[in-house]
Amino acid sequence: MFNFSVLMPRPQQDSYYWLLPYRGIQKAQEELLSHKVRVNFFFFDRYNERSVLNTGRRLLRTNPDGVLAAPVLPEGFNRFMADLPPELPVVFFDSYLPGVKPLAFIGQDAFRSGLLASRLMCQTVHRGSGLVAVIKILPEDYHIVGRIEGFLQGSRDWSGLRTETLDLVGSWPAAKTAEYLEAFYRAHRDLAGIFVTNAMTHKVAEWWKGNSGKEKIILIGYDPIPRNVALLKVGAIDFLISQQSERQGYEGIYALFRKVVLGEEVRNKIMTQIDIITADNVDYYQS
Repeated sequence: MFNFSVLMPRPQQDSYYWLLPYRGIQKAQEELLSHKVRVNFFFFDRYNERSVLNTGRRLLRTNPDGVLAAPVLPEGFNRFMADLPPELPVVFFDSYLPGVKPLAFIGQDAFRSGLLASRLMCQTVHRGSGLVAVIKILPEDYHIVGRIEGFLQGSRDWSGLRTETLDLVGSWPAAKTAEYLEAFYRAHRDLAGIFVTNAMTHKVAEWWKGNSGKEKIILIGYDPIPRNVALLKVGAIDFLISQQSERQGYEGIYALFRKVVLGEEVRNKIMTQIDIITADNVDYYQS
């Protein structure tokens, strides 16, 4: 039996975003049962660095043959990686750690996805001037930073629009998020667009949709989780960018399978395509 361990956030966190890669991992496991591959999940708290370390140590005590990990909390994951036996194959998905060389990274080019979002914003904002808010979800990780950098790079070519970045804590309840956003809006009445850097786009959309009388803004975010899709269909969200999260989990298990079971070489980067989802194509989209 080949035992692969998955170290990832709890599936219900980040508005159930982590259910997407979880499903991909489960699908790969089902396909590989005949090859004696077993997958064990080790879930940590997305908002707690210590949880990463404690869960990672528990994982290592099981002596896995390979590890698939989402390194979304850099400090905790750098410490976890320092504890790993050098011969243990590790595949990263969703995010990455600068200076760390896993067997493979599976994910999206974060900078280019942010650049794409910037171009969409510029082409669809209906006003000639105004503010575009870039919402950075905390705690941040490197792929969130990459999205912001790409978006701001693209915004340098804008004429008449300016940007401002604001921090929003991902674990805040909806009421606190709405209060925070409302205060920001009162100070920036020329708000023309909002770019949300992760799957919590629905929190911003629900706040805006619940306040009638406001002028239309363009809202761009990430990931086709159910709450985002529902708001996309009614026009409260204009565009979702998919990072093919289910495929990331699926490909991660297969990368370990090819290396550990088949003894094959594995590409060190497997980049997923950047998909734009709208109300018109969402019913036909598969992640």
